[in-house]
Parts: sequence; structure tokens; C-alpha cells
Amino acid sequence: MPHYRPVYVFSSEVPTREVLLQVIKAGSAAPYPYPEPVDKTDIRKFFAFRTSTPVCDKLEMILKRSVSTTLDELISFFGWRAYSPEGPGNYIQMLKNFESSGIPAFRSAPFILLITEERRFPPVEQESLAFAVSHLWQAATALNLGIHLIPGISYLSRRSEFFSLVRLPAGKYAVAGVAIGYPHEELQENKPEPVPEPLVTWL
Repeated sequence: MPHYRPVYVFSSEVPTREVLLQVIKAGSAAPYPYPEPVDKTDIRKFFAFRTSTPVCDKLEMILKRSVSTTLDELISFFGWRAYSPEGPGNYIQMLKNFESSGIPAFRSAPFILLITEERRFPPVEQESLAFAVSHLWQAATALNLGIHLIPGISYLSRRSEFFSLVRLPAGKYAVAGVAIGYPHEELQENKPEPVPEPLVTWL
């Protein structure tokens, strides 16, 4: 089994729509974790944003506003404990960097790929999105593409301006997203890292 390591440095080579569509089809084929068959129409949707375009710049601005709101909420909730050893200090600092300097994936990767999943009962849309991302990752690796998760992207699910951008009704969908493209040439030359042994307790 290949090691599906995240890729953060991308080549200038841009994947074709045909290649990306193969990855998206794999994500679309991921199972739904519902207890019984459901009508799959319009439950899971995909949005491919080409970076350095006006629409992708707008997406980044919406995400930065989402991050700013979340920062205020985290600091208010944790108070003085925010930067204690058990607090989310490192995560807060990362979000502050996003807020001030932008999200690196929007400058390094050629595409941002978002997935929305309709909220249903039982509320397992996050698990369903995890299945879809896993399938995306496997397909991307098989096609020699690199991919990594974008921190904070799920906050878009609370932004009505995001849903206006993708023309979906607000409040009905959870969101996940990845940056995707070909790995930088130096990464392609590196030997794959050994897969670490899993921590397993046999009961």
C-alpha cells in the first residue's frame, strides 16, 4: 500500500480537467454512512476552484472572515486557558497567521477542491466527507498528484456568503476541502517514506 503523505509544495504543472474529474469521480463513489439506502441526488457536491482567479480570491476572503470569527470565538471560550499547555494555542496561532497573511494553499496549489455534504439524519455528514476525502486521496496518489487538507475549511459551512458563491442554500451543507496539484519536482524524486507501524490493541 502506498503511503498517502500530504504534499504542501506543488509543481507549476497544472492538472487537466480530465485528470481532476477522475479524482472527483473517486470521491463521488465513496460510501454514505447512513443506516439504509438514501436518494443520492444532490447530497454530495464538488467545486473545483482554480487558484489566482477572481472567484478563488473571493473564496479565500470568505474563508479568512470565517477564520477571524472562529478566532474570536475560541479566545472568548478558552479565555486565559487558550495559551495554556492543554489549550489550543498552536491552532489559534495558525489561524492568526491565516487571518493576517492568507491561506498558503491558495498560493501554492493550482486547485482548491471543495466538497459539500447535505446535512441529514443521523448527523454523520462529517464521517461521510471523511470517506469522500479518503477516496480522493487514493485516486490522486494513483494519478501522481499531491494533496493536503486545508485547516479551517469546515468553517465555511457557517458563512452564507460562501453558499451564495457556490449557489447552494445556506445552512444545509457541511464542507471539506483539499489543495491539489502535482508535487514539486524535488518531491517526486524523493523515495517514499516508510509507513509507520500502527498502534493496535487486540481485544
